Amino acid sequence: MNENTVLYQITETSAYMMAFVLVTKNDNAIVIDGGRPEDMPLVKEKIGGRHISAWILTHAHNDHISGFVFELGRNGGADFDIGTVYYNFPPYDELIGKTDVEDTDYFRTELNEMLPAFAAVRDRIAPKEHIVRQGESIEIDEVRIDFIYTWHDGLTSNPMNDSSLVFKVTTPNKTVLFLGDLGPDGGDVLFRESRHLLKSDIVQMAHHGHMNVGIDVYAEIMPEACMWCCPDWLYNEPEVPKYLSDTEKLRRMGRIRMYGTAVTRKWMDILGVKKHYVTKDGTQTIIL
Repeated sequence: MNENTVLYQITETSAYMMAFVLVTKNDNAIVIDGGRPEDMPLVKEKIGGRHISAWILTHAHNDHISGFVFELGRNGGADFDIGTVYYNFPPYDELIGKTDVEDTDYFRTELNEMLPAFAAVRDRIAPKEHIVRQGESIEIDEVRIDFIYTWHDGLTSNPMNDSSLVFKVTTPNKTVLFLGDLGPDGGDVLFRESRHLLKSDIVQMAHHGHMNVGIDVYAEIMPEACMWCCPDWLYNEPEVPKYLSDTEKLRRMGRIRMYGTAVTRKWMDILGVKKHYVTKDGTQTIIL
């Protein structure tokens, strides 16, 4: 038995990524994403050989799940004692031929980034997989997880990020909201459908804190602390970095409401957030 519920926010070994390991009082683990293959040693260190009651994959981008896919391809995930893998990815075969989107090439690139690689190893977790439905809840020891948002058909300008799972982790003392990489459009849907469910003590900043949900979503969350999966360059990114300076291109792609991390950090100042857990400072240990 552990005295506390502990959440580890894993620092980057690869350029940027997202990985969390939560350890319950009964010494079970809950893993969220995992980053790239080079991030897996740190993830394994924090798992520490524990039973993984739930491995949650937020969405199919390489900085979130390529490490998990690599481990399945390498040895079928034999290094882990996994109970259930939770995810809800967009249906590749139904979408890859779609043409009525803002930018067809970008849309197909997004679908091809990780979905085929995941499909190639999916049989190795088939008995353990659970396709998450919005509104579902699970309980693991003292931890409750409520899935608030899943993939919505029709969000095509930022298709993979806007397919991110959003879920609230509730412990006896704290609530933590995970936003994955949700962008502005997905944030609008989340706000319309579930704003009454968002209030949380701690929030994982959507899409590493940039090009993410709007301040209206964060204002409903009203966090006392923020978790930033950011190396230094990203945490200190300007309001309009070079790759977001071509507003005409962004408009054509339907991605005009995207800004650098500086904007989101200002929002958190406005909301009065005082505590920031940032992976640029190393792996963060958060007592829940």
